[in-house]
Amino acid sequence: MKLEKASQSVFREAGPYLGLGLQLALGVIVFFYLGSWADEKLHTSPWLMLTGVFLGVVGGFIKFFRTAAELAKNESTKNDGGTK
Repeated sequence: MKLEKASQSVFREAGPYLGLGLQLALGVIVFFYLGSWADEKLHTSPWLMLTGVFLGVVGGFIKFFRTAAELAKNESTKNDGGTK
């Protein structure tokens, strides 16, 4: 029973960090497919797909670093006992 609670605690604490990579990957994949779809409709291959990938990477990294900074700030505050 104690092992089960400990493993739940580990997953609960690691969850936000695991989600960061998923956010980045999904952003790139979604914008890739949107660009590919727009290329097919407008016959502009591969420019809109490349633009979509670029936007997905840039947006994904911005979200990644903002979330990582917020998580680090929260972790620092938690470790300091909330004195900051």
